[in-house]
Amino acid sequence: GDRGATTALVWMTRSNDSDDGLAFGTENGYLCVWKRSQTEEWREVFCRRLNGGEDGQEIVGIAYDAGSAQLAVVHRSQVVHRFLMNSSMHPNSLSSKSIPNHWPQSVGFGQTGARGPEIWSIGREDGVIHILNVNGTIIQSWPTETIIGHAVINIKEDALILDDVAQGVVLFKISGLERVRTFAVPSRERR
Repeated sequence: GDRGATTALVWMTRSNDSDDGLAFGTENGYLCVWKRSQTEEWREVFCRRLNGGEDGQEIVGIAYDAGSAQLAVVHRSQVVHRFLMNSSMHPNSLSSKSIPNHWPQSVGFGQTGARGPEIWSIGREDGVIHILNVNGTIIQSWPTETIIGHAVINIKEDALILDDVAQGVVLFKISGLERVRTFAVPSRERR
């Protein structure tokens, strides 16, 4: 329909609630949330178009932090949103930040502070990771010097894994922001 194809999704669980949820974003910038009740019935509880930037509306990344019940959403065009998911699995906006010349490819949650976890917005062509606090303020920017296809953060293992489209999968240690190893991916040229 007019929402467009699904471009990002995440499963949501809550420690104090037996209901599960699924949040997804679309190519036309819609954030939708489905909730599954104890009777295994799924129903849509939220769907709204988020404001992207002038370069596009597509939602390219979405992450959920179960400990804080927060949802992070990034648009292809420079915008990072943070929501608090209430008990009905409706997102309540906490912050929205436009970062000039930053085109996110992925998003994840980092270290948790007194007011909630950091958001890591991971750039595509520029390869810059911007770390935002709960207010949407950039507290650190880190150039990875790679073109990023996708990324995953594992705070417990102190690891960030990036898909460097030129070399392969790269493992970084978060605490020192240092490259540990590149796992080259064999490739064949096609004409």
